[in-house]
Amino acid sequence: MTQDRVSEIPEDRHLLIIGAMKCATTSLFSYLAEHPAIAPCSVKEPEFFSEHQGHVARAARYQDLWDFDPARHAYAMEASTGYTKWPEQGVAERIHAYGIRPKLVYVVRDPFARIESHYNFVLHDPAWEARGMTHESLVQNSDYAAWADAYAAVFGAENLLLLDYAELVADPTRAVNRVAAFLGIAPMAAVADTSARNVTERPRSGLERRIRRLVPGLGSGAPEALKRPVRGLLAALRPEKGRMSPAERAEIAAYLAPGMARLGSVYGFDVAQWGFVPAPLAKAV
Repeated sequence: MTQDRVSEIPEDRHLLIIGAMKCATTSLFSYLAEHPAIAPCSVKEPEFFSEHQGHVARAARYQDLWDFDPARHAYAMEASTGYTKWPEQGVAERIHAYGIRPKLVYVVRDPFARIESHYNFVLHDPAWEARGMTHESLVQNSDYAAWADAYAAVFGAENLLLLDYAELVADPTRAVNRVAAFLGIAPMAAVADTSARNVTERPRSGLERRIRRLVPGLGSGAPEALKRPVRGLLAALRPEKGRMSPAERAEIAAYLAPGMARLGSVYGFDVAQWGFVPAPLAKAV
């Protein structure tokens, strides 16, 4: 990664949706892309500052990922969930070293629901079929206060907005306008397209994966008369979504409790809705 400072886009004109994974960041990105003052990244999730993600956008310079017009755009937006995904570390420091001073939006969700969704999302990888929901790569992604602390320490808590997934799903326009107020740009009258994006479906079985390899063209090109019955068969082969056991939930709750207490006391987030108790009020880092 080059260390050139951004010149075409002012250093404080970046909006980064930093996660969390399976918290409707794709939907939020799409909603905010409707705002005339926001320039969406050519790739929703470029992962430019990540070191452990497999889908990093290939660009010589970060600013090359936007068609940014300073005459009409107030912010250049991207949404890389890898910026708050285990085992990434030091992302905030790399962003700062590059010369960017962004506004940060961090969408957080009921950690138990997020972990279940994440687990079902990764079940397409056979290696995950033998792992449970208490795996560190799932649980640590829900330790929201730890990630928030990392960014607040570098950029200041005033430049970090925590957004509730439940609010985003229930009222997209209200959630988008919370972001607009945070950015100091005009509110939107309404979000035009509020359909959900990137929803986790039932996980694919190993047999389904093998059939898909044997029957190419199911996504496009094949006659509909062939695709329809094969897709029906594949859907029938899918197992039910994985559900968290009471023992797994108790283990996860115990691990996350200190961070959730901090999320409530330091960042003022309502963790009681998830069954956690905030610690006495404290100041953000």
